[in-house]
Amino acid sequence: MITKILVPIDFSMCSKNALVFALQLADTIKADLRLLTVLDFDGSDMENTAYALDVMEERKVQSKNRIIKFIEKTTESVRASLDEIPTTQISIEIGIVAATVCDVAERNQVDYIVMGTQGENSTLDKYLGSTASNVLKSAPCPVIVIPENAELEKKMQLGYATDFLDADPFEIWKAVKLFQPFQPKIKCIHFNEEQVYNENRIKELTSYFTETVPELNIEIFSLPVKDKVEDMNDFIRNQNINMLVMYKPNRSFFDSMFHKSYTQQMAKHINIPLMVLIEKE
Repeated sequence: MITKILVPIDFSMCSKNALVFALQLADTIKADLRLLTVLDFDGSDMENTAYALDVMEERKVQSKNRIIKFIEKTTESVRASLDEIPTTQISIEIGIVAATVCDVAERNQVDYIVMGTQGENSTLDKYLGSTASNVLKSAPCPVIVIPENAELEKKMQLGYATDFLDADPFEIWKAVKLFQPFQPKIKCIHFNEEQVYNENRIKELTSYFTETVPELNIEIFSLPVKDKVEDMNDFIRNQNINMLVMYKPNRSFFDSMFHKSYTQQMAKHINIPLMVLIEKE
């Protein structure tokens, strides 16, 4: 089956960078792309329904022309680095951006969402940053968040943030499988807020990979932390990580009210691509 990647586009430099990343990734792993532009609904003239529909249809036509030019210009800028230009489809939807991105991903059985973010401290396009965070809350598939100016490296140094969950070995395997053409090395890191070294769990994880996939290049770390987000970024810099992978388990509404989501925080603060693997319901 062909892997399908959804790329939300808002025509900013940030979404252009995400499209460049998606084009190079799709070319390497032989995936298809679906580009999505979401138009907000203007209800200022709801009394005249026919007129409102005509206006939205006109906006769709204009957006389609714009997105075609956007794709052509962006593809041309990286054509020299591509073996083959990926197959690309275009979707133009009306609605709330984050909700629509998740809906389109589910309807089209998308395998990955690749989207840009400039983070909460950016002076430009803060809206897209918050959109990336909101998509992470309800995405039906893994999301790869691309910060401004981040690039797809030819060789992957993957960092996997673990809480020693039962799902970790399988999720690590999925990340390795996706990036296999990039000859990935894995640095699995447990950020130890309790300041207690969990030797048994580290041995279990090490033994699992030694026995099942001995060829996998993996190192496992356990570091005491005080500020999880800051210490994550220190680890990324010190270990030359160029893609961080995190696993987001499903939580009930009650649990989510009291749980601090580090995946959403990292989507706003990280300076390298972040892939968030989503637990299936």
